[in-house]
Amino acid sequence: SSPVDVDQASVDITYNLTDKHRIHGYYAIQPVEIGEPNRFGNTVPDFGHDFVVTRQILTLNSTHSFGSAMVNETRFGFSRTYGGNTPSALHNPAEFGIRGGRNEPIGLPQISIAGGALNFGGPANFPAGRGDTMFVVADTLSWLRSRHSLKFGGEFRQFLTNAFRVGTGTFNFPTVSAFLAGNANSFSVTLGNQSSSIAQGALGFFVQDNYKFRPNLTLEIGLRWDWNMTPTERYDRFIVFDPKNVSLLQVGKQIDNVYKQNAANFQPRVGFAWDPFKNGKTSVRGAYAILVDQPMTSVVTATTANPPLAIPLTFTGAIRFDNAIDVARAAGLAPATVDHEFTNAYLQSWNLNVQREVGPNVVLMAGYFGSKGTHLILRRNINQPINGVRPYQRLSSSSPILPDTPLGNITQVESTGNSSYNALWVTGNYRLARGLQLNAFYTWSKSIDYNSLSSQGVVVQNSYDLRSDRAVSDFDARHRFVVSSIYELPFRGSQFVDGWKLAMIVQSQSGSPVNIVTTNSTLNGVVNTVRPDLTGPITTIGTVERWFDTSAFTSVPRFGNLGRNVVIGPAFNNIDFSVIKVVRLGETFKMHMRAEFFDLLNHPNFGQPGGVVGSQFFGRITNTRFPTGESGSSRQVQLGLKLIF
Repeated sequence: SSPVDVDQASVDITYNLTDKHRIHGYYAIQPVEIGEPNRFGNTVPDFGHDFVVTRQILTLNSTHSFGSAMVNETRFGFSRTYGGNTPSALHNPAEFGIRGGRNEPIGLPQISIAGGALNFGGPANFPAGRGDTMFVVADTLSWLRSRHSLKFGGEFRQFLTNAFRVGTGTFNFPTVSAFLAGNANSFSVTLGNQSSSIAQGALGFFVQDNYKFRPNLTLEIGLRWDWNMTPTERYDRFIVFDPKNVSLLQVGKQIDNVYKQNAANFQPRVGFAWDPFKNGKTSVRGAYAILVDQPMTSVVTATTANPPLAIPLTFTGAIRFDNAIDVARAAGLAPATVDHEFTNAYLQSWNLNVQREVGPNVVLMAGYFGSKGTHLILRRNINQPINGVRPYQRLSSSSPILPDTPLGNITQVESTGNSSYNALWVTGNYRLARGLQLNAFYTWSKSIDYNSLSSQGVVVQNSYDLRSDRAVSDFDARHRFVVSSIYELPFRGSQFVDGWKLAMIVQSQSGSPVNIVTTNSTLNGVVNTVRPDLTGPITTIGTVERWFDTSAFTSVPRFGNLGRNVVIGPAFNNIDFSVIKVVRLGETFKMHMRAEFFDLLNHPNFGQPGGVVGSQFFGRITNTRFPTGESGSSRQVQLGLKLIF
């Protein structure tokens, strides 16, 4: 079983202090408990993890009118999320004779047998938990003056996050017989402190003018400025690598900031709306804007687990449960770091579209939408071997931390990624008439980048040739079609036949790319990133057991000629359907009854096929698109009852 238990309570209050001053408050709390018996590769039920989290949100809003032309709005926001992941089976490994550095009931090590065909224990990186708190204070002044609609405002945000991780470690057994004999071929565990207490602030101001240049032409001009402050760690636990001096430095002692301040984030935006025929039936719109992204604290979190705070131990070779901690040695130092010149990512976004009323209650829109991302977050190995030799072989003798220690991979977070997106959007809306409302959307798009999910660690093939990874994004879906509708049945009469509604959402989306890689890690130091050679045509077969012809891909002892993301995975198709009945109970009470069917046709939406050449899962699909308990994995029926008075 995979239980999901969600409760939610909220209160919403609006109070008019005077005719010109209104205050509003909202608070909600949502405790969640989820059990995932097979998550993170576990093939044996009940060796998954339990996820418990409590989410809270509070907003306070004060709106004051200074006459008919000026309104000021002040807002305060607070959100808090606290939770953790705990192994479902809280065994003490020492009681089973496993000497892996843990002697407490936090779970067995993750035990992988025959390449993951049998996988239980762990999960390896749990127990873990975090608490995130956000405070926001903002103010906006709106002023109508002649043909100008002006807005001025600013906000301050403070984000606090506290996290911990213990981890049970991992054992790998090449075969079932090796496991039965107790002979593992590798072991790893991280001991020591993997905790962090990080604070990050942001300050921003903006001005915007909506100017009615002519009765049929409106211009919009604005400018925003943001200072996304460099994060700090409460106990100076940021440890970074300094390439210039080949040293590990502690932020707050040997260096001031984990990366430079980013305070020059100016973001202009311009737009227009034009009614060319002056009859209110056609609208031509266009816009351009620069938008800066506030980086997440995950950019720096990994630096709080560098030595000497945390000590990774590893061993490759013959090793047993009862001697693992005696045989394992400190792993080749592989620190995580951040480029000191790290720069905030920004997006240039533009669009041009035409909207036209083509009939009673029918509106169509067609438009071109594009964007370009610059300085996107990317992780690469700055100590990737060159002709078999690493640029930084060991820390310098002057390093204040672990001098002369040999160095392995050095994973650096930097702002060297980029992206582009171009799309044709077509929409059609049938406004509510005769009980029917219909919306249809079609997107033909292409997204290109260097790496799509920067939180995955190093994913580029060659850290010295990032452009070779430029390809369609991991999430690229060339075609997407969505239709949603609500229909009020025209029956009238008794309570039984009156008040029925039907609702439906139909989604159809083409597949996303699959990156084909090999296990070769000698070239770049990172497993499952080097691509193979393509020796024949790419043929999609389309079955679960064989999604594509795997014989066209061959591992080679160099960077292969295959490009990134050239194979396309399964499409996504889904229908959600609802039946709603409204029952009036006198003049003051009304009851809504709902029956909702997610994935009405029980259509299987498959996940991506395996992309590692030579593995037993290469070219095979072994999971649905979404985990159990989430949309799209199977038909789910939900009943709801709401009383309104």
